[in-house]
Formats: sequence, C-alpha cells, structure tokens
Amino acid sequence: MSLLTTVLAVLPLFVDADVDLASPLVFDPIFYVNTNADLHHLGINTEAAAKQHWLSKGISEGRQGCGSFHSRQYLKRYSDLTKAYGTDYHQAVVHYLNHQSEKRLGYVDGGYSGRWTISNHDHDLFVSASGRMGGAIDSLVWDNKEFINAWDHGRELQMATNTHPYGECFNPTEAGGRDDSIGPSTKSKIISISSHGSTLKTTNHPAFWLRHGGHEAPGSKNRICSGGAPARNTVDTYGYDFSKNVTIGCAGMSHCIKFESMFTVAGEWPAGVTTHNFEAPTGYMTKDFRVLKGLNLGTGRIQPYASGQPVVLATSDLKHAMGAYAPTGQDTDEPHYYSGIVFGSAFPSGTSKWGSVFRKKAFPHGSSNKLFYVTYICVGSLDQVSECLKKLHATYPKV
Repeated sequence: MSLLTTVLAVLPLFVDADVDLASPLVFDPIFYVNTNADLHHLGINTEAAAKQHWLSKGISEGRQGCGSFHSRQYLKRYSDLTKAYGTDYHQAVVHYLNHQSEKRLGYVDGGYSGRWTISNHDHDLFVSASGRMGGAIDSLVWDNKEFINAWDHGRELQMATNTHPYGECFNPTEAGGRDDSIGPSTKSKIISISSHGSTLKTTNHPAFWLRHGGHEAPGSKNRICSGGAPARNTVDTYGYDFSKNVTIGCAGMSHCIKFESMFTVAGEWPAGVTTHNFEAPTGYMTKDFRVLKGLNLGTGRIQPYASGQPVVLATSDLKHAMGAYAPTGQDTDEPHYYSGIVFGSAFPSGTSKWGSVFRKKAFPHGSSNKLFYVTYICVGSLDQVSECLKKLHATYPKV
C-alpha cells in the first residue's frame, strides 16, 4: 500500500480539500463545547480538541457547531436539500459553505428542537435562546463570532433579580441555578416561547440560584448571604413570571437590539428585604472580550469605564464589541446603574460581564407587582458600538 493510500484510508470520509469544515460560518469552539454539555464529560477542554471532535464526530452526528447554523435545521428548512441529501449532515455543511452566494439561512424560523433563533434583515446578526437554558439567550453571533458565554446556567444574556441584603441566597435567575451547573437541563420552567423574523418572546418561571436547602459558596462576603449561609427560598423554582421581548433593529440600526424585561414580584419574600435589584439584563461574554470601556455621554467619547456610563466590552483588537444603554425615566427608586467586570480567560469558561441594573424599594409583604424595563444593546466594532450608543442616547433620552 502506498503512503498516499494509507493516508486516505485513515482520513475521515468527509474531509474536502477545498472546504474548511471548521470555518467560523459553521463552527465556534466555545459555542460547541458549552452547548453540547456531554463534551465537558468527555474531557474536551481545549479549542483544538473541540475542533477535532467536530470534524471527526460532531458533523456526522448532526450537532450544532455555532449559533447561526445547524445542519439539521438547514436541511429541514429547505426541501430541495432534504431531497438531495436526506440526513447526510456532512453534505449539508459542505453545501452551506459552498453556496454562500445563495444567502440561505442555517436555522428554522420559529424554532427547532429546543432552540429559537432570530436575525436582522442583513442576516449578519443572530440571537438564539435554548430550552436547556430556560429560554435565556445563550448565543449571539455577529461577523461570524460568538459573543455570549454559556458555560453554566448563571451566565448567558439573561434576566435575574436579587434582594439586599440576601443576594444569591434569594436570587431567581432566568437560565437556571448553581446546581444546574454545566448540565443539560435547568430547574427554570419555560411557560411560553416564540421566535419569528427579528423578534423573540419568552416567559419562564426562573430557578433560584441556590436550591432549597442549599448554602452559599465559601468565601462569599455578602452581609447576610455570606459563605455557607442557607438559601432563603423554600422551593427550587420561583413561581412567577419573568418575560422578555427581544427585537433586533432599533433607531434605524440593524445591529441594535431592544431588550424589554418584565418581572413579577409576588409571593413570600424573606423578612428584612430593603431593596429589589433587577438585572435587565446582564450579559456574560466569551473570554475574548477583555477590554472594558464606557461611553462618556457628555463628550461622546469612548474611555476607560467609569460608574454611570453606558458600558462596553470589546476584544483586544477592538473589532468586536457589545455595549448597553438604558434610557432614563424608568421605574426605579434608586438611580439605574451599569456594571462591568473582566474575569478569567481560560477556555471555555473564561468570561466578562456587563449589567444594566434597576432598583426598587421593598414591596409590601405578600403584594403582587409587575416591573417593566428596557435596555438597548449595540453590537459591532468598538467604533460602530460607540456610534450606536450615541444615536440611542439622542433618539431615546427617556422612555
């Protein structure tokens, strides 16, 4: 047997010399590992290992490799491809890569198999939510790059609420709780979900971050919910609605997202609550977003982040960034604030976080209250995000 014959014999049958099957059009290692929870348990903990698994097994198994394309959905969406390829997921990937000029979409509008995806009219910005994360957004792709870190159920782009002084000891969280960890499911319960075109709508009953009977992690310095403190919730799932409307496109910009949150505050809350804090929303970014900036609304300039400024997180080359802006005049008892922090850079768990946070004084015990908030999210290069935030401030200074 010749050397060439030997090499061909051991290569996967789906290797195509003229097609990059790990192109960012179809594969992102962070999305792949964090979305396919079983890969953690297989020891897939490097980008190289993720790529090798995708090429050797993931494609043929019909796994989803990135947030904007899924071979199974691609075949389901287009009957001519189903007729031509059946369930040959390798050929679906090759066709998508080789026929970009046809502008076909790689997902099913309206949702498919526990994932709901929307996009802008340019089809270069994709946002998707999953049943695994209780309907929380666990993928946002622009310029073929994944922005959102979905390592565990406490990250994502999601809604959450907590109270002062209890913090995580009474903390309904849209995507799930601490003990959902990196698993395939969540204690959060989807009540309704729909996606069409550029609009995603969800309602869920969120899991408490700590399960009933659980305890805060050692090292926490919260005044009451300190290290080892018990959860204050008596159930695992908060029995009232968290709802959101997410629309791509605002103020005439296709890379702007309007995120409308609705929180129901009802039922039994711990005694001694002084303030309700609403993350509406918070966004956990992938490990590449390590440059923290803010927009000075007075000068219109991007600068190192300072309290009170619309917050921006960017990659080191400034080619990819996300910023948040919330108009004034919303239902708060204390000033709205932004937060931003850079955490670790390890694959795939490394992350950075921004937040848009509203505060209300404690409600009367046993009362039922609905709170509505809007935050706008800009996506693009740092320069594009800067211009987007400035336009939003000029267009929507107040709600």
